[in-house]
Amino acid sequence: MKIKFIPQNIEVNVESSKNVLEISRELGFNIQSSCNGMCSCGDCRVFVKEGESNLPVPSNKELKLIGQGYYLDQRRLACQLYCFGNVVIDLSEQEERFSQGKISQQFLKKTQKKSAEEAYSKSDILIEDDEDIKKIKSKGMNNYDK
Repeated sequence: MKIKFIPQNIEVNVESSKNVLEISRELGFNIQSSCNGMCSCGDCRVFVKEGESNLPVPSNKELKLIGQGYYLDQRRLACQLYCFGNVVIDLSEQEERFSQGKISQQFLKKTQKKSAEEAYSKSDILIEDDEDIKKIKSKGMNNYDK
């Protein structure tokens, strides 16, 4: 299966085990994601130009972030898109945001975590894995709501 990214006009063969956010980052495209693909920020919204039928339907969690407007504009969260057929993804909006300076390379590098183990979220605030968190975890208090 293939994903074609526009306006870059790049087509790649993909594995179904990777989502569009992961694939686009491997290609060096600028897609914002302050939650690093954990489906909690909604920043990685992209336009599905073709092949919507080759994507899973939006989960309830995704719909809570993108709203019912999805049914009108076909925008989806790149972190939730696992393809099982050919798809065309339009990154124009993300590229425009990047070119206007709304996404900085430094921000992208800082927030690119490899797993949920590297970042924690409390009340939609991203907390990076730092020394204070490690101290709390080592005391066995890794559930902040207790």
